[in-house]
Amino acid sequence: MTPDRSREAGYSLLELLIVCAMITIVANIAIPGMSEGVYRAKASAILDDFNVVRATVHQHYADHGFYPPEVGAATEPPELTPYLQSRVRWAHQDYQYDWELWVDDAGNPTEPATGVLVGFSVVTTDPKLLFALRRLYKGVILDTIPNHTTFVIEPYAG
Repeated sequence: MTPDRSREAGYSLLELLIVCAMITIVANIAIPGMSEGVYRAKASAILDDFNVVRATVHQHYADHGFYPPEVGAATEPPELTPYLQSRVRWAHQDYQYDWELWVDDAGNPTEPATGVLVGFSVVTTDPKLLFALRRLYKGVILDTIPNHTTFVIEPYAG
């Protein structure tokens, strides 16, 4: 007596389609969660950098009695370099930092409408990153200039 060999070992087309459908469903659930996690991680790193810069700025002000002057985006203020000691990278692939000083030499606000004297801006066009920042940070965040989201270091109280 020989066993029936009419069916070869393997999977049927229906079984393969069911497995593919299950993988697709799991991927559709997992991938958006992973993408959100990447944005949360970037936002957390930005907030860490902001806290380092804020502490550094206050220390600089305590030592010298003035805030470092305005510099361009993606540029570390030279006055902060000895304090920061390369702990903050100002240019990233999809965002950069911009040091904001909106006071003149006499200490008067140059941009009173912003409500900020000293700020730390994140320059990006990525709305998902900005959304993640707003969800994580509980302080004041302002959209001051196009593509600039500014964390307030010293508010204008005038």
